[in-house]
Amino acid sequence: MSLARRRFVQAAMAAGLVPASLSRTAWAQEPAWPKGPVRFVVPFAPGGGADMATRLMAEKLRAAWGGTAALVDNKPGANTIIAAESVLGAPRDGSTFLATISLTTQLPFLMQKVPFSPETDLVPVAAITTEQLVLVTSPASGVKSFRDLVEAARKQPGKFAFGSYGVGSNSHLVLIEINKASGADLVHVPYKGAAPAVQAVLAGDVALALSNLGTVKQHIAAGRLIPLAVTGEKRYRFVPDVPTLLELGVKGFETPAWIGVFAPRGVPASVVTKLGADIQAAVAAPDLVARLNDFCQEPGQMTTAEFQALVKRDSDNAGRMIRAAGVRLE
Repeated sequence: MSLARRRFVQAAMAAGLVPASLSRTAWAQEPAWPKGPVRFVVPFAPGGGADMATRLMAEKLRAAWGGTAALVDNKPGANTIIAAESVLGAPRDGSTFLATISLTTQLPFLMQKVPFSPETDLVPVAAITTEQLVLVTSPASGVKSFRDLVEAARKQPGKFAFGSYGVGSNSHLVLIEINKASGADLVHVPYKGAAPAVQAVLAGDVALALSNLGTVKQHIAAGRLIPLAVTGEKRYRFVPDVPTLLELGVKGFETPAWIGVFAPRGVPASVVTKLGADIQAAVAAPDLVARLNDFCQEPGQMTTAEFQALVKRDSDNAGRMIRAAGVRLE
């Protein structure tokens, strides 16, 4: 209810012009939340996958909330810590949330000192998108399949370099597990993101990279990149002829990559419930689904409880692999 309408109802009630039953109905129309602008803090620069997905979601929420602002605030840096601390330092009134990826939940396994606990300080609210990642090489590498890669890497240890999007990232963990499962000796070359790693493959600086499919699909279509494998429990519908890592004997990457929204602990449960339902409805909109599919992403169609279970499963699995590999960011 607007301020003007509220004052009108109050005046009418005082004058006895509005029955009590009608006044209760009018007050019941007052939205409990949101009552003001809602900010989604993204720990990456504008233009990336998390930023794009969050902005698409925010557009739908703004419409669903009758024009109430749903803002996207980019705070990149420090392995998502800057953004997370910004959210945790804001009022716990449902006005500020974090839109991030699994790196945030993996921080305690990667760093000795993290200024917050993802498990206890952040509450998973909803998934915006899920997707499977694709391992690619260039024709210049001389390999056309994962089997070719493993055979060549065994014969020529240290020849094939794997460009990851950072130490401790999912791409780095994929490299470690490929080496462990196959007996290959792929060399790790970290980059500051998936896009630079893909560019390094295209330039011939490294042989391999792991990326979201949306970033590389045009290069695959043009023959500049060859897909060797995908993550996930089953084959990816966008590239159904490409086998999963699981099929090829590399375990641990069955859960999908996700972009999701988290609330700081202390935000009312009613707000978490409503936002979770609103996001689930927003990402089901046919036009938004079509735009996500263009980028080879799936809408995060799951309840808050389902997303919380996915985050825990993903974090536990990544933690096990990170500890086993002894990977550290410091």
